[in-house]
Amino acid sequence: MQKTGLMLMAALLLLTMAGCAPLIIGGAGAVVADEVVEQDKGGDGLF
Repeated sequence: MQKTGLMLMAALLLLTMAGCAPLIIGGAGAVVADEVVEQDKGGDGLF
């Protein structure tokens, strides 16, 4: 019983992380783009 519950929690955590991955990747991409614009043009960048 305890092993089954642990497996269920692991599967739920994996699905949750997979669902958030696009948000995390998109946020990281926005930060990198902002930094590139700051380096090229100076100032505050995109944001």
